[in-house]
Amino acid sequence: MSKMFLCVLLCIGASVCATAGILGFTDASQFTADTVDWCANFSCDGSQYATPQPWTSTSTANTGLVGLADTGEGFYSLQQGTSWGGDFSNGMGVIYNGAAFDNTPTGIALAFDQAQYGVGAWIQSNYYGAFTATLTLFDASYQPLGSFTTSGTASDTPGTALFIGGWDPLQEVYAATFAAYGTGGSEPDFALGSVGFAGSTVAGAIPEPASLLLIGPALGGLALLRRRRRG
Repeated sequence: MSKMFLCVLLCIGASVCATAGILGFTDASQFTADTVDWCANFSCDGSQYATPQPWTSTSTANTGLVGLADTGEGFYSLQQGTSWGGDFSNGMGVIYNGAAFDNTPTGIALAFDQAQYGVGAWIQSNYYGAFTATLTLFDASYQPLGSFTTSGTASDTPGTALFIGGWDPLQEVYAATFAAYGTGGSEPDFALGSVGFAGSTVAGAIPEPASLLLIGPALGGLALLRRRRRG
């Protein structure tokens, strides 16, 4: 693994966050150049894994790290239909941020060893009902390229989960953070399903009006999530 740390740079001020240039999508068919199956990487038996953990894509062409942003706490490896009763496709591997298991509510971060054009994933809040999901992409220096926000409805009907993806027409992508805010008492409380990568182009990838390129909040801070051995 080429990275000893999973680095997640969050926006420090409005001047940094004002350069949103990504295109957002909810169409999973645009992100099939490669995929990440969490059950193929982790047990999917409800175990907790220390942040960060290495992952390998289905094609084995892509690798990287995954973990909880900011807090460095461990995430949970679950599976739709067994340990997760939501709306992902049956059998899909799920990474849960553990907010209901006394983890500090936070986003899920991915770092990529290989440059990507874009990335997306299936996502669902832990509580049934309406939720808002946000994806932020980062460049090679972990500077934010921009964010895309959309809404969904969490249910117990498998195969109906929301997909959120982002593509940058000008710069390569080296990291991403995902978050979903539902109706629970401690948000974000959510899970992330399979991840998909975009090819060199995506259908309809025409520069959009600036009003449609939603800018991430100025959260402030730099999180260096040190790799730890699983206890």
